[in-house]
Amino acid sequence: MKIYSISVNANTYQWLIPEIDKEQLLDIITFDCYSKISQWPNVNWYTYNPKNKIGNFFTIGNSGAFAFDRKVYESELRTLLEMAGEILPIMVGGQELFILNVLECPNTLDERKSMFHYYPSGNRGKLLQYVFYDDRLTESSLFKIPQTSRSQILTYTGVKNASDEFYSVYHSLKLTGLVFEEIYTSQSTMISS
Repeated sequence: MKIYSISVNANTYQWLIPEIDKEQLLDIITFDCYSKISQWPNVNWYTYNPKNKIGNFFTIGNSGAFAFDRKVYESELRTLLEMAGEILPIMVGGQELFILNVLECPNTLDERKSMFHYYPSGNRGKLLQYVFYDDRLTESSLFKIPQTSRSQILTYTGVKNASDEFYSVYHSLKLTGLVFEEIYTSQSTMISS
């Protein structure tokens, strides 16, 4: 089993921002494992860097979420995205796109074995080395962990059939925009059907 951190390559692909007052921005673009669907605002979004490539996935900054296009929404990834949380519609220049708000947030990080950066004050900072409890993964291959839920989406491989894992389906469809950084490899094999 491998676990990857997912991000959008914002240096190459487009970045989306809601057209709202800066005071409201943080409320809208913070995705930390809580449902937003009941209060999701109907606001327009714009492309911050329109000269960058248009991928199938778009960044929303370091928000713990990503946006995606209709091709992704209508593909076999839709079921995997819906398993992970809620899909929120947005309008960008007259085009409907979607944001994944991941709600799967299990306590699967082994904090005793993981390594964190500590500040001189003794406060714990950035997670440097991840160690997971292999038996605490969710049914959804897309998930978050409480320690990084505001900034990071994770996915696993080698647990289920490839057709049921986000990483494998993304690559088989030759989609664009995402970067997968391997952050953990388990010695156990857990493939189930």
